[in-house]
Amino acid sequence: MSKTWDDLLKDVHELAPKVVDTQEVAALVESLGYSDRSVAEWGFANVFALAERMFLDLPQTSSLEERDVASTWLSIRTEIGSAARKLSSSLSYSIPWMALLVLEYLRPHALQVSPEFGSALSLSLIASLVTPGGFIQMIARAGNFYFGLREPFLAHRFCVLLLQLGMASSLLFAFLGVVLGAYFGVFHGVYLVLAAINYVVLSVLWMFCAILSAQGIAWCIPLVYLASASAAASVNIFGRIGTPLALMLWPLLAALCAGVCVQIRFRRSERERPEKQHSAPPRFSVALISLVPFYLYGTVYFGFLFADRVAAGTAIPWFSGLSFGIDAGYKRGMDLVLFAFLICAALIEYLSESYLRFWFRLAAELPQSEGRRLVSSLERRHSRIMFVIFAVFITTALFVLFVFNRWSGLAVSPQLLETVAIGGAGYLMLSMALFETIILACVNALHLALRAVLLGLVVNLLAGYEFSHLLGVQYAAVGLLAGAAVVLWKCNAATRQVLLHSDYYYSVA
Repeated sequence: MSKTWDDLLKDVHELAPKVVDTQEVAALVESLGYSDRSVAEWGFANVFALAERMFLDLPQTSSLEERDVASTWLSIRTEIGSAARKLSSSLSYSIPWMALLVLEYLRPHALQVSPEFGSALSLSLIASLVTPGGFIQMIARAGNFYFGLREPFLAHRFCVLLLQLGMASSLLFAFLGVVLGAYFGVFHGVYLVLAAINYVVLSVLWMFCAILSAQGIAWCIPLVYLASASAAASVNIFGRIGTPLALMLWPLLAALCAGVCVQIRFRRSERERPEKQHSAPPRFSVALISLVPFYLYGTVYFGFLFADRVAAGTAIPWFSGLSFGIDAGYKRGMDLVLFAFLICAALIEYLSESYLRFWFRLAAELPQSEGRRLVSSLERRHSRIMFVIFAVFITTALFVLFVFNRWSGLAVSPQLLETVAIGGAGYLMLSMALFETIILACVNALHLALRAVLLGLVVNLLAGYEFSHLLGVQYAAVGLLAGAAVVLWKCNAATRQVLLHSDYYYSVA
């Protein structure tokens, strides 16, 4: 074993300056990658025996009352840290969309471009979120794992490998998209090329953002967006390059800035732990195979999220001269409820982690004979969280609808209200289903969530296409509603089945 006893004491003390009991010490030691077998080389029977010895050598609070206070403050800090980390990480992907939505309402003519160029950009944006979605999930999973083990060199190696694979796939999809778009005459040649470039740059940007989140500096992502947007706006004002080129320049500058931040963070992490340079790397082929379910889930999930827009884009009237274009009224209505969904998604990330910590704490405290009590406690908390998601989404959606229409001064048409109602119900059910899928993923039952989302995607595409072509473009949201209902139904049934065997799924998680 390469580490000495003093090194391990130092690592545990850095993670928790004041420990409360031996169980906390044991959890910290296991989080550093130690097992009963590895601590046997120090002469301990298991990790708990080592924790009892280490607890005496670590700084402790002097009384039971102080320990209770320390434990309370530790819980509060844990909750605040978890909330800040999850909210910043999830909202980082939503900020560009939210900013563009606000700008469209406040300055509707600021981003005015030709219909064909706008359609090409919309399609490239959707594609950039769908096709690299699997690599985003893989990078987040692998990066969090190795950074959690404090293995910066392995994290660097694995994240760069996944980034290279993602870039290669994006270039391949961009080439295929140009060839197919030219063959079917979707856009003129110049717009196809611009859409392909924008797609590749945005794909790289999202993957860089995933690495920044895994590195624990998701707070840098809004700064990257702000700096690059300011630079692109300045170039447009002083260089008079025009709105289309400015919209193309922004993601390129953001990707370059994010790449620099990623590299700086990797170098700093590696300088802090130079002894980890010679850590034995895993078999990358085996590790990649283990991440395949996350790749599939990420791709299918982002595909589901934008399937209704693809269906709506194909329903554009033939006399418009466009092969693909999203109706402005439909886009405005769906953007309003998508705004509420993105805010709720960040909250759901935190609620899911809080729920799992509650689950694991109960499983550790309750004896095996109290299995029924564990199940009932988990079901009660599950129901409360579902109610919180429902209340927050409804409140947020109504607030966003009121504020944005008050700002814009636009009259609320029946078509807009219809789109908001149908789309809002769909995103509400998707929000609830998102909580279920995160729980399933965290207890190694991702295959159940994957099957549910895949089935929902098929329903979303078919129903959205049929209703948008038969009844009108605003009814593409029916596909989202029907698909989300299927996902929620299947995921909720799977989650409740998991909760009935909480002790088993806790042991394999």
